[in-house]
Amino acid sequence: MRKLALFLLTMIFSTFVSATAQETAPPPKPWASSFGAGLAATSGNTDTKNFNLSFTTKYDPKTRFVFKADALYLRGDANGQKQVDKAAADARGEYSVSDRTFTFGEVTYLRDPFKDLTYFVAPLAGAGYRIIKSDVRNLTVDGAVGAEAESGSTGRSSGGAVKAGQNFDWTISPSSKITEKVTGIWKTSDFADSLYHFDAGLTTTLAARLDLKVAYVFDYKNRPTVPGIKKGDSALFAAFMVKF
Repeated sequence: MRKLALFLLTMIFSTFVSATAQETAPPPKPWASSFGAGLAATSGNTDTKNFNLSFTTKYDPKTRFVFKADALYLRGDANGQKQVDKAAADARGEYSVSDRTFTFGEVTYLRDPFKDLTYFVAPLAGAGYRIIKSDVRNLTVDGAVGAEAESGSTGRSSGGAVKAGQNFDWTISPSSKITEKVTGIWKTSDFADSLYHFDAGLTTTLAARLDLKVAYVFDYKNRPTVPGIKKGDSALFAAFMVKF
């Protein structure tokens, strides 16, 4: 009888402690951000210096609304001459209409002097669908309409724009994740004048607040403003990401 009473008291105490721990455990933070930097330098027949800076942030209060933004800067020099000088950023707010469908508003920014782009800005609004949604894999497609503004050596232009996009992420292990993104933006005044973007990356956790990210980025401008400019350029880089 004593053993039974002791067992019941132990179970009651364990349940009380577990419930108290769950009540006092702090809720997950709605903001999750990271800042990254990478540097590479070589010397010899060719002196090269390359570095990248990146920033990501996400606000997810576990409601229907999610906000996320990211920015990337790439710079490369060879023998004192700039070879790469690119800045890109995106900001996006999503609202879930249902478990699979969502609406969003976003702004895309690109600066690339080697494409004769002083700036390219496209504010857009649209809707999307989650083809795959799970804790391990997610695949979404979306479409949007809005406006675009572009500036280069030949002047400024603006007008309507349409966009299509696809996003995929795969958590391959508790510490590693693969991401991939494809977008296309077309000017409504001339659909042959378009901008395409592709990026893919692998992020691995090294410590509680430190990740290593290896990524590939490709941008293609179908109609450069100046003849002779290459339509596409790519970059492969690595960065250490500090989470906060």
